[in-house]
Amino acid sequence: MRRWLPLLAVLAVGCDDRPAPSPTPKTTSKAPTSLAPSWQEAAGLRVLVRYTGGAKPTDAVLLIVALHGLGDRPESFAGLFSGYSQPARLALISAPKPFADGFSWFDYRDDASADELSAGIRAAAVGVARATEVLSKRAPTSKVVVTGFSQGGMLSFALAALRPELYSAAYPLGGTLPRPLWPLRGDAARKLPIVIALHGEDDPRVPIGPARLGVQALRDAGYHAELRGFAGVGHGVSPLMRRELWALLGS
Repeated sequence: MRRWLPLLAVLAVGCDDRPAPSPTPKTTSKAPTSLAPSWQEAAGLRVLVRYTGGAKPTDAVLLIVALHGLGDRPESFAGLFSGYSQPARLALISAPKPFADGFSWFDYRDDASADELSAGIRAAAVGVARATEVLSKRAPTSKVVVTGFSQGGMLSFALAALRPELYSAAYPLGGTLPRPLWPLRGDAARKLPIVIALHGEDDPRVPIGPARLGVQALRDAGYHAELRGFAGVGHGVSPLMRRELWALLGS
């Protein structure tokens, strides 16, 4: 499996159509923390917690649940938030399965069916949801959002569909929502998270077409959901996408 070479401040784009370890922004600047980052445990998962924008553990601030991609790890995925200046508690959760130099949320096969892929995503989402419940009670929290790239983007979609009560918003990056995970239309009065997906229009590994279908399925189920495509971007996060994510997190 080909290794991806990261570029400064942007996730690298591979050139074959097989899954590869998800690249992460590299930066030489310090992570935007007001306190030293700490490793914690939540529902059996390891979590790297960082405070941004001068926030303190006693402040009721935004909790950002951040989920890395295939072959990545929280320490490097944190680069996506380097320079983020809004007060927040950033919870970078580590996937449990070793893969290459990092970790994977679920086993991946090129020939996996939609049902098999969905089963892996669903099982991982159960663990992240439990960790979210623990983290949201561990310190004062104003609201909870979830975001992630690639496998983490798939989980962000799935968590909005499967556990909508836990999150105010979901911002998947380069992810997709397989048909078996599409939600049914529920009670119109229930509170649903906003879902805004950011996706490279030239993504060869997680094509934007199926992501559009998943977003439409969320709309059909009563969600406020949209997909924002970025021309010329493959399976990665461009500087423009990162700025868009930060704007959404601050809204």
